[in-house]
Amino acid sequence: MTSPHMLAVLLLIASSAAAALAAATPLLQNGGFEAGFTGWTVVDRPGSAGTWFAHAGTATPLSSIATVGAHGGSTYAVTDQFNPGTHALLQGFGVAPGAASVTLDFSMFVNSYGAFAPHNGELDHTTPRAQFGRVDLLSAGADPFDTGAGVLRNFYFGIDDPSTNPHPYTDYTFDITPLVAAGGNYQLRFAAVETDFFLHLGVDDVSIDAVFAVPEPDSLALLGLGLGGLVAVRRRA
Repeated sequence: MTSPHMLAVLLLIASSAAAALAAATPLLQNGGFEAGFTGWTVVDRPGSAGTWFAHAGTATPLSSIATVGAHGGSTYAVTDQFNPGTHALLQGFGVAPGAASVTLDFSMFVNSYGAFAPHNGELDHTTPRAQFGRVDLLSAGADPFDTGAGVLRNFYFGIDDPSTNPHPYTDYTFDITPLVAAGGNYQLRFAAVETDFFLHLGVDDVSIDAVFAVPEPDSLALLGLGLGGLVAVRRRA
């Protein structure tokens, strides 16, 4: 009869193999902005005032208006401006075919000191009124300010409750598997447009993690070893 100690070892092997099969693969880099904008692209529409900042502290870098600061670590990304502007923050990523699940997570606040002005969702501060933040999954070739055919899915469009400025972070999680499981290249975009008064979009702890349906051969062998051992133990008991 196999000893309880050996049974514990076999259980550990099996559980370790199962964990290996379910391990998530990160698809984004520097999601906490601790390395500034490494891996990200900042684009400001021509004529914009202000931009994105990789920032530490609880006051915005230009206007010195209070925020809640970083969600994790010491740095977060935030927009700031003194006059109208449109700002996009993007990172491209690739997904190999066969992903069993792909999950987007981020934490964000949108502090607006002007009223929500949707303007059909267009990212253009030269229009009469546009005041909002938005988050989108874009096709690989989409323009940084595309709000049409290049948008594969919109995750956020609006502003947070102005009565709680500075607004706390809201944590967001989205299953994007149906959009990307076939594989390909995509872009994640955070964007803000401001024409009325200050708007500060802050984002931190951004991640896209994929779990793949086809495990590596080594993981399969390890799982088989653990499960086989457990079967043997049961037969001998």
